[in-house]
Amino acid sequence: MIVDIAVTESVAVLTIDHPPVNMGNTAMRTALADALDSVATRDGLTGVVLASAGTHFYAGSDISEFDRPMQAPQLPDVISRIENLDIPVVAALTGLALGGGLELALGCDLRVGDPTTVVGFPEVTLGILPGAGGTVRTARLVGVPSAIDLVASARRVTAEEAHALGLLDEVVPGHALLARAVERAAALGTKNRLVDRPAPESDEAAVAAARAAVSKRARPNVLAAVDMVCAGAALDGKDALRRERALFDELRVTDEASNLRYLFFAKRSATKAVRPRTPAPAIATIGIAGAGTMGASLARAFSARGYEVIVFDSNRAALERLADRDGIATTASGAGLGRADVIVDAVFEDMDVKKSLLRDVEPHLRDTAVIVSNTSYLDLNEMASALTVPERFAGLHFFNPPDRNPLVEIIRTTTTDDRTLAVLSALATRLEKTPIPAGIGDGFVANRVYADYRMQAEFLVEDGASPAEVDAALTDLGFAIGPFAVADMSGLDIAWARRKRLADTRDPRQRYVHIADRLCEAGRLGKKTGAGWYDYPDGAKRGVVDPRVDAIIEKARADAGVTARTVPGDEIRDRVLASMVCAAAALVETGVAERASDIDVALTEGFTFPARLGGPVRALARRNRDEVVSALAAAYRSCPVSFAIAEPAAAGEVPEAIEKILEAVR
Repeated sequence: MIVDIAVTESVAVLTIDHPPVNMGNTAMRTALADALDSVATRDGLTGVVLASAGTHFYAGSDISEFDRPMQAPQLPDVISRIENLDIPVVAALTGLALGGGLELALGCDLRVGDPTTVVGFPEVTLGILPGAGGTVRTARLVGVPSAIDLVASARRVTAEEAHALGLLDEVVPGHALLARAVERAAALGTKNRLVDRPAPESDEAAVAAARAAVSKRARPNVLAAVDMVCAGAALDGKDALRRERALFDELRVTDEASNLRYLFFAKRSATKAVRPRTPAPAIATIGIAGAGTMGASLARAFSARGYEVIVFDSNRAALERLADRDGIATTASGAGLGRADVIVDAVFEDMDVKKSLLRDVEPHLRDTAVIVSNTSYLDLNEMASALTVPERFAGLHFFNPPDRNPLVEIIRTTTTDDRTLAVLSALATRLEKTPIPAGIGDGFVANRVYADYRMQAEFLVEDGASPAEVDAALTDLGFAIGPFAVADMSGLDIAWARRKRLADTRDPRQRYVHIADRLCEAGRLGKKTGAGWYDYPDGAKRGVVDPRVDAIIEKARADAGVTARTVPGDEIRDRVLASMVCAAAALVETGVAERASDIDVALTEGFTFPARLGGPVRALARRNRDEVVSALAAAYRSCPVSFAIAEPAAAGEVPEAIEKILEAVR
């Protein structure tokens, strides 16, 4: 039985028991509706309490239902039953009350929570908006400015803040929650329907400030949600509910909402894939080897999540920049990492340097310590050969800046044991990262796809587009920043070092663009040197077009025998997208990536690929067949060696390996 009904002192207690998290779906809504209908026919009741038998009151709606016609009763119908009862209803909140869970609670006449309660409206992250009264009742309860913040930010609110805002009427200890809710329900006496209330008067300046805090570049559904909060506050409650639901239904069936739901489940699958059955031991202390930009950023990321952090570097000047910052300890000796539970290699991207580090540090470590490398490209199996206990070694690849970028790759070597993987999975969870599994291969998953993306961008420049035109075409697609601006931010020397490392093994038939190498040879290593693909005069945040770069590009084209032509924006976007999908297909085919959806997660989480498109594989999969073939053929013609996997497209066919991944994400 999903909803149990018991009567305590003339109060009907409706206890929801829908494991594991009381997720709102058709079965749960039906059980709630039936229970409320039953209560409505009973005499002698003075109140009702909605409670949970589990850890969570109502963790949110089952969003898989949003991909098909919604089944009755829908959540607004359930809430309407609550409001139409003659007796008051009190929500006893514990754990998560998100989205539909919070909307259900707002439909009640009073809300009592325990200290574990967390509320919020995550709907805007899924391309929709609260559609069961969230925008309407929240504005009437806490005012328009606070409602704008809650709805547009999708942030999770603790019990303490929810009480301060007025979302919760009271917070009591968990053991007293049900008894207190019953007591309040019995004493309330009259209904307190939020939908019947006018919204509190709001200062115009406060409303304007709340609206201004929402980025003008926010997705359309976020802006629509803000407008709905404001408009709904000025309407009759029932009219506002009807308008909100109509907008919800409209947004729910958009491509953007569908793609965001796809990414939601893709992230869930990736996280599940890196979580072994072996339980993770407790981790308290993190050792970071390397106090450079990456090491310092990692130290801050771990420290911010409550870990004790020790940073080792033989460069005392680098350590001094970290000393006493955010509780981070430093050491100039590898022995200083001896008490760390996990050691993270963040030293220079060179195999000999990293193997030397592992040999030097391992003798000082506990037998239970786990060692991970943050390498971006190097062979982790070769690196593991430097250790006497390679079973405790794996890759944990963060992306710049690691204290803010959510993506992390968890890479198992041929010797990594399950205990080590469990530790890495636990670290990712505590750091609130989005993990994907990756196999051994140059660039693993994300950087491998990004390398082909960047390579195609350079082909486009050699063909005749300017770096600014390529960047503009991709920001028009929805990227926050184009590939050449990104390269300048991260530094051109990293990719340059990789190209030099791979030079001896490169197929001589493969097209190679020398422009980036010539920029590096000229000392233009990006923003950090004041010049890269763009110029950064006086430390400017944004690069400006530099005629000296144009001259380098023109000379490289001439040397390559390329006659520049105008490259339309559509061609830029199609070739870049197809190149990424070619790389994705190769990764799945070789097993370096487990699923095509992992690649979409990687590119949207770590490389600003527009989430509204669902990732590169999903984006191409949603195109019609002729467009897919045309884009793949264009990528193939740009370099038949680099994009050999797309060769059938030149004859009008979708390659089998590519069709396989496109079908997997449709």
